[in-house]
Amino acid sequence: FSRLDYPALYMCKPKRGVKRDESKETYKLPHRLIEKKRRDRINECIAQLKDLLPEHLKLTTLGHLEKAVVLELTLKHLKALTALTEQQHQKIMALQNGERSMKSPVQADLDAFHSGFQTCAKEVLQYLSRFESWT
Repeated sequence: FSRLDYPALYMCKPKRGVKRDESKETYKLPHRLIEKKRRDRINECIAQLKDLLPEHLKLTTLGHLEKAVVLELTLKHLKALTALTEQQHQKIMALQNGERSMKSPVQADLDAFHSGFQTCAKEVLQYLSRFESWT
């Protein structure tokens, strides 16, 4: 962009004929309302995120969930969901490529059961360790 082609982008015209005190007062009220609406929207979105969080994540903290904690837990949950989705996608791709034929159906089912059991056991141990440290 050249300065000659777009002079409005580079030149700032001062407001004339309006006293500074009057413009300041007329600016404050709408600005306050706009900021309040913005904060209300942010708080409403955080409340919705809090409602969407799984109960097991809400239980990881004691008492009231602060806004920052809600955001952190949401990020943690989204990352876990993303990783799970990626794993499922890889399994689908492996099935489409015929890699399952290398393992017997019984062995594949045993592997899936073993993986699920390990995940469940890990979650139970994490819950119990938090509960013991709490009491």
